[in-house]
Amino acid sequence: MPAAMAALVLLASRCAENPSESWQDTELQLIKSTVKVLKVRFPAATPIEEDSSLWIIHHGKKVAESVKKPQDEGYVEFGYHGELLPISRSVVYQTTDSLEARRLGTFAATTHYAPIFSFYHKDYMQAALYKALGRMSEGDTLTVLSASWHAFGATGTTGVAANTPVIFTITLNEILANADSAAAREQLMLKEYVDAYNSDGNNAAQFVPAKDSTGAPLPNIYVCYLDAVPLTDSTPYAKTGDVLNLKYTGYYLRDGFLLDSNVGKDVYAAGWSVDTTSSTSAYQTYYKHTFSKALLSTTSIKAFDAALLNLAAGSKIEVVFTSDYGYGAAGTTTSAARPIYPYTPLRFRISFASIVE
Repeated sequence: MPAAMAALVLLASRCAENPSESWQDTELQLIKSTVKVLKVRFPAATPIEEDSSLWIIHHGKKVAESVKKPQDEGYVEFGYHGELLPISRSVVYQTTDSLEARRLGTFAATTHYAPIFSFYHKDYMQAALYKALGRMSEGDTLTVLSASWHAFGATGTTGVAANTPVIFTITLNEILANADSAAAREQLMLKEYVDAYNSDGNNAAQFVPAKDSTGAPLPNIYVCYLDAVPLTDSTPYAKTGDVLNLKYTGYYLRDGFLLDSNVGKDVYAAGWSVDTTSSTSAYQTYYKHTFSKALLSTTSIKAFDAALLNLAAGSKIEVVFTSDYGYGAAGTTTSAARPIYPYTPLRFRISFASIVE
């Protein structure tokens, strides 16, 4: 199931190779039989494609038709529930709802159940998903029945065999016109988090803007100095080229779900195995970070460099930041269970243990 989450938003047309004509005929017969059953409950079911390979089964409209719809080069956030046919004994291959996963007995503590936030473009998405979203407005729910060549194609994905028709329901939560709107949304999430944290009287330390090597504040990145060790001539501190021994735990800023960590107690509490490895380093060992006073474009997590600038070994900090300092505006699906969608702000706790001699 988790791999399907990444496949949804990254499965371009190259993966959806058309099956043979004979297999197409078999799929279409299955779809037509399914539609005949569904029309008893959903008489308004209508085909999107002339060959009846893609159907809208039900469209729950929250608002009038005149409301804006997704546009190419924009972004969308949506919930997703997908299942296999026939529906009389269907198997759910993906859900973004953790409560539904628990009810189905498929819940995994290491999977991030959250709405999908995706770039909206026909060359980026599955055809079925792209066409379905294009008919929706914010707040709408749409159930779609699709042949495999509009969905996971001849390759399939985890939980979905090759050349398999699917039925999915999506709820469109938000539409953003362009990248600027997506960036503004992300920056607002960050500001709201920092303001809420700083206004809580129980927090002794406050978030302050991170600074560059000249002392100028950096936009969209804040550091909370939980335990900052003063710099002295005898206290080691990071300089460009140093390799730092770090303990870290990273979270999605929006809901606090654990993204990654090399701290044993954190991964154990999250249901991960403490015997596995992360970033080529075993849990409970240090993450070795090559530090730079400049925010190098080659640095995967630039936030580490910005947050650790002018800090001595022994310091403990928390840093929150936008995608500019993380995995970039495009995000990453390196972890199918915990993908980082476009324009996703993150939060990391970092303990700077020592400098590698």
